[in-house]
Amino acid sequence: MALKTSVPKSLRGPIGLLSIIVALLGAVIGYIFLLFGLSLYFKLVPQMNDTMTQSESLVVIVTGIVVFAVGYAGWRGFHYFAY
Repeated sequence: MALKTSVPKSLRGPIGLLSIIVALLGAVIGYIFLLFGLSLYFKLVPQMNDTMTQSESLVVIVTGIVVFAVGYAGWRGFHYFAY
């Protein structure tokens, strides 16, 4: 039995809407974290050179990738429940 058939039809629309919101937020926030982490790693932000180490910037990069993955899961959920 598929997950789609076990969810009532009245809830498929709100779940699809929630999924697209998760996808959009994941893409935007993941993009911000990824670019900020890359700029910290390559020391492109002179004000943060003394406060952030390269290992901490790798944590920011990995966080951005994880948030992107959550956004992708939201995108897949939208396609699963919206159609």
